[in-house]
Amino acid sequence: MPFFPNDTNPLAQIVELKSVVKQNGEDATTFDLQVELGIFQDEVTVDRASIAISLKQASLSMDLQGLEVVERSKYGIDHTPSKVSMKATSESTVQTSVEKTRAFEAIVSGELGLLAQGVKGSGNRSGKQVEAAMATLKENRETQVDFYPVKAVGNGTWRVTDVAGANLDQTFLNYDTLCGLRMKSPKPNHVATGLSVHAPQKHITAEIVSDGRAVLSRVGANKQKVIGILVAKGLHEATSKVEYNGLVTFSVSTTEYEG
Repeated sequence: MPFFPNDTNPLAQIVELKSVVKQNGEDATTFDLQVELGIFQDEVTVDRASIAISLKQASLSMDLQGLEVVERSKYGIDHTPSKVSMKATSESTVQTSVEKTRAFEAIVSGELGLLAQGVKGSGNRSGKQVEAAMATLKENRETQVDFYPVKAVGNGTWRVTDVAGANLDQTFLNYDTLCGLRMKSPKPNHVATGLSVHAPQKHITAEIVSDGRAVLSRVGANKQKVIGILVAKGLHEATSKVEYNGLVTFSVSTTEYEG
């Protein structure tokens, strides 16, 4: 294998990212970038405190050197078709004098035609109850909407979300092909791929499960918020050497070409 991977997952119980680059067929200049990505809810220990960590949303970012993405090969492309069928609602209202029994049956069954036709001369029939009956019938048409848990959003980034809006807690990619790659021409001196999983502080939930230093019942909303900020900074320091800017990078996976 000409690409050698290097995965960094300091908090693998929360985010685990791995990648491999494999040659695509007989062409020695085209490849598949295959990725394993799991994001889970778990607990971490910070200075005698157990804190439950979960992510509402995360991003998977890609950086390429000496390579370019093959057209129409990205995973999770939400492509808008040239023709879209929208949800449509139509209403029809009919008011007519018909026999009471017949009007009731028509309204219950939803048969607009029965009301529209009415019963000619029903008002002249003895022993028949006649009244004005009104019915509004609606017709709804809906289109199916596809959901992409790992959705390509541009600039070499994929957004990771849950279909029900819940916190992330599953394997999202199981060595799926994230995209096809092609070596640039002329052959570059350095060929490599870089992937990272990150999330802003606002998408990270940190809740104290147990604390040997304080009574949990005394942890108010403001203190909980401060703890969330401190945990986010702590996570960043545990996974990155750059200055914290509100964005926590959980995992990094790189490959380098040696051919």
